[in-house]
Amino acid sequence: MQSPLYLLSAVGSLCAAYFLWTLGIRKFFLDMMRERIFELRFELFRLGMSGELSFESEAYRALETLLSGLLRFGHRISFLTYFFSARAISRAQKEKDYVNVAAQISLKVSRLQPGTQKKILEILKGVHTAVIVYMVLSSLLFVSLFFVMKTLAFLGLVHLEETKDNVREVIESEVYVAESQHGMRLATA
Repeated sequence: MQSPLYLLSAVGSLCAAYFLWTLGIRKFFLDMMRERIFELRFELFRLGMSGELSFESEAYRALETLLSGLLRFGHRISFLTYFFSARAISRAQKEKDYVNVAAQISLKVSRLQPGTQKKILEILKGVHTAVIVYMVLSSLLFVSLFFVMKTLAFLGLVHLEETKDNVREVIESEVYVAESQHGMRLATA
């Protein structure tokens, strides 16, 4: 029979590891994601300052809203919120007034000049990478799922590009809607 001291030390170790994860490591990953988003937002601002992309253009406004939303609500991104958001979006897609935010942003970007379009797509690619890396590293469950998906992709059983697009669409929609609603509340105040 094991001593209660071993059980107590095991439970204490698990609690300490969870405490470090929640208060230290996860916040570090959040700071890394936000730092990357700030860099990308500055790149977008630079495009506006150089005159390549007008500050009043729909593409600039959409990207600025997306980036500001990620900065403001980045702490809410987790595997659990992703799961519930994906379910809500799949139900909303069946309604006739559903708006696909990711498709709208892509459409606005596609109307730009080819050189500017390429720079904006690089910014969006950086955003998607930062968010997915944060999601993977901030959730122990998602880290496990990520390694399973990578193994399945290596075996040729799953194609990860489609999965990346699904993750991107859900996160973009949630952040864009949250930031838009926040901006509307500020405008009426």
